[in-house]
Amino acid sequence: MPVALKTAQPGTPEFRAALRDALEKIHELPGAHGIFTMSPTDHLGLDQRGRVMVKIENGTWNVMVKIENGTWKYQP
Repeated sequence: MPVALKTAQPGTPEFRAALRDALEKIHELPGAHGIFTMSPTDHLGLDQRGRVMVKIENGTWNVMVKIENGTWKYQP
């Protein structure tokens, strides 16, 4: 917002464009659901680091990790 406010006033098309441009320059921003890197072609910004595989057994969530051969195992 501060970057876009330097360009235009909120509610104007110029402000929306400036806000979009500022958001598209976000790189490696830690967030609650992963690391965000935005671009003109990717407005979601999450890569594979934001995905987690879990397996529920006996009512317990177990985090899984992918190992070299492409299989999954429980994370210690």
